[in-house]
Amino acid sequence: MTHAMKRCARLVALVVVPAATIACHDAYDSLFLDPDRSQTARIEYLFTQGLIDADFPIHYGEWYWQVYHNVATWAQLSGTVNDVNMMRPVSDQWQDTWTDYYTRAAMDLKEIYVLYAALPADQKASYEVYIHLGKIVNAFTTARTTDLWGDIPYSEAFTARQTVGRNLFPKFDTQESVYDAILQDLKDASAALRTLSVVHPALAKQDLLLGGDLTGWRRFANSLRLRLAMRLSDVAQPKAAGIVQEILLDPATYPLVEAESLSVAWYMDPSWIRDHNSSGNRSRATSELPQQAWAPKLMLDMMVTDSDPRLPVVFDSVADTIVRYAGLPSSPQAQLPPIDRKHYSRLDSLMFSHNDNFPGYVMTAAEVEFLKSEAYQRGWVTGDPKAAYDSAISLSVRMYYDTYNRNSAVIRKLAVPSPAAMSAFLNRPGVAYDGTLQRIATQKWIHLGIVQPYEAWAELRRTDYPVLPQDVIGGRPLERPVRIVYPSSEITSNSQNYQAVRAKDTPTTRVWWDVK
Repeated sequence: MTHAMKRCARLVALVVVPAATIACHDAYDSLFLDPDRSQTARIEYLFTQGLIDADFPIHYGEWYWQVYHNVATWAQLSGTVNDVNMMRPVSDQWQDTWTDYYTRAAMDLKEIYVLYAALPADQKASYEVYIHLGKIVNAFTTARTTDLWGDIPYSEAFTARQTVGRNLFPKFDTQESVYDAILQDLKDASAALRTLSVVHPALAKQDLLLGGDLTGWRRFANSLRLRLAMRLSDVAQPKAAGIVQEILLDPATYPLVEAESLSVAWYMDPSWIRDHNSSGNRSRATSELPQQAWAPKLMLDMMVTDSDPRLPVVFDSVADTIVRYAGLPSSPQAQLPPIDRKHYSRLDSLMFSHNDNFPGYVMTAAEVEFLKSEAYQRGWVTGDPKAAYDSAISLSVRMYYDTYNRNSAVIRKLAVPSPAAMSAFLNRPGVAYDGTLQRIATQKWIHLGIVQPYEAWAELRRTDYPVLPQDVIGGRPLERPVRIVYPSSEITSNSQNYQAVRAKDTPTTRVWWDVK
């Protein structure tokens, strides 16, 4: 689809469920009601399509371009053979991300509201669950979008199909107002799901993320709300602290993702030949980009120094007669040739390049424990920051080993480190909890890493930890982007409203919550 066609789709939005999106995925047919074979839009079908379009598992093209060429390079989550263009955004691909949010991900969910409003009164109780789950999915995909761009059209967007209140040229809402809206949606959705007594009979099949588990959805909503509240820690501390306190002081009302078995992830069924966006997934992108899949020096050096038990499942050792690791520096000036397997380590091939059973992690128990540790460390809630920090790292180690062992090509499964080994690791000088945000944020960066690159980059921008070494070429420091500039299609088609944000539309202008 050309950019012009996508702009038309945004304005007219007549194709409710795009057939091209998953028409080739016959393996899905037996698993959920197929929206491609329906002649009329139905809420349950749109909900499934909304899950797919929300990109819970990042699709192949996005891994290939936006992640490996930009986000992973800027946040030093993978080692990349860099040059003078390393800080240049892949503009056409980011334009696709923007357009997909407005014409697919968010539009699917808005359309559910339209269809729900038109239902006969006797059907609304059964379909109500999709309204609340849609709020959670929308909060997830909207948070990712506003964290990339900052101010975005939101409150006046998605109205092209309305007969009343239609606005084809929506204003740009401040990121603060967008956050306020989705934080409230998450709270409302969690509360509604707690008391919901009627559930649509097709939900278990249509829900490809959590299989209709409403308690799981509440945990996800509350954990996502906790994540987003912590994002405001420096720009709106009273608001952030209030939300964090509300959640952590009332676990009965606000259950969280606090065990590995409760982590929210998109698990690919082995019978599916292709992922939901076709043409492969993370493994294919990693395999096709050997110059973007080296081990990043800063992260690798930390893990080697502290004998991190995740090291052998995250990075391959150098091709040598002895087991040793060597990371590729990010700075072009520091990258000494030859850059090959004999001199540098790579992302572990069995973990990342040849692991089609790698889940699309959305919210992990380890992340929630890191969030709790930070809340305790800041003094917002009474609790033990060290216990939560130690738990976060232990959960992270188990998650990485489980992900590695999910690979059917791994014949000899690796045992999770023993309690004694974990105790020794948690007491290493560079790992042991020292009461600082820097220690929490650094270990969280390692945990999120290339597994959840968008979250890793957002947290790096929020906390400024770890401190990344300066990238230099020809003696000249290179400035890292801290946001994505608006796509040319938006500047052209919504030019009058764009003027309100034009002055801050640079890659080095921080988003609202990034104030450090």
